[in-house]
Amino acid sequence: MIPQKKTLNISSYNISELLMLHYANLMPAFYESQSAFMCSLYKRYGSIETANVMLCFARSAHLEIIRQREKDLNFNVSLEKFWNNFNNIKKPSEKIAYIVKITGIPKETVRRKINNLMEIGYLSKNKKNKEYYWTLLPNKKEEYFKVVDYETKNLARFISRISKCLNINFDTKIIENEIKSQFSFYWYHYLSCQIDWLKMWQLKLKDNELLLISLQTTIPTLQYIDKNMGKINLEDVHKIIGHVNRKDEAKNCSVGATSVSDVTGIPRATCIRKLEKLVNLGFLIRRDRNKRYVVNQISDARTKNIMKKENITNTIKTFSEYISIILNSLVHNRTSNL
Repeated sequence: MIPQKKTLNISSYNISELLMLHYANLMPAFYESQSAFMCSLYKRYGSIETANVMLCFARSAHLEIIRQREKDLNFNVSLEKFWNNFNNIKKPSEKIAYIVKITGIPKETVRRKINNLMEIGYLSKNKKNKEYYWTLLPNKKEEYFKVVDYETKNLARFISRISKCLNINFDTKIIENEIKSQFSFYWYHYLSCQIDWLKMWQLKLKDNELLLISLQTTIPTLQYIDKNMGKINLEDVHKIIGHVNRKDEAKNCSVGATSVSDVTGIPRATCIRKLEKLVNLGFLIRRDRNKRYVVNQISDARTKNIMKKENITNTIKTFSEYISIILNSLVHNRTSNL
């Protein structure tokens, strides 16, 4: 009898524990990936809420493509075949009530966002049942593939770092190719994570642009901690994050409205207003001398909205399942080729 090869199984629990244990080392890469994703959305749609509505329709389309495998197990769901697949499926349509339910965005806001998306050609309406569906026009094809390529690279970089910590070492290019080879399958799960994550923050903050701006202050703070304070896990980071008693810490961990605007695409005046709101919420402190902002260590209020341990843990759990799916597929492919 030929002995069966043992295949390493990576659970979502393994990923969650790793991220919490090496929080300051690994999570900046995750937040950078999320920041890039959200900045791209904002620049395309002009608001995170509008983008979130759009993600719901995109996810439904990818699910419909995956379902073609119910008829043909060899159906190609790769990025290379996506344009053809999208144009040949029956476009799934959704009601406003469904979008409200899965995003947490108020009904009238969803209605307004959908109307805006119809005006610029991203959505169309089925007049018979008053439902809406995604319309990806030919003049948007090049833009779409550029966006996917950009987001895949960012995602692959983060997953590659995870793989190295697990001693399975997958190069970013291998991960990119894996995602693109089973594109609609992976993208359906990826968008599901993003929608769940954005809903969590929508219900907590009522304004996900605050979340995007918060990431710009969180990333340099964690990077500073990782570089100067050694191994810091999730339990420890709450004791020190945002601690800016020394001048060098303030310089390296602070952000200004102009730099936040440049990165996110949010107008500078809006950035100032939202940074001040984060100050009022207790998450940030404004340095009057140079008009820069740092994560607040002094006030306990900062943990009520953004850096609450529950929020970070839920974020990690939301994405760990998806990361484990990709890594297990890569491990399986590697084992099969031995």
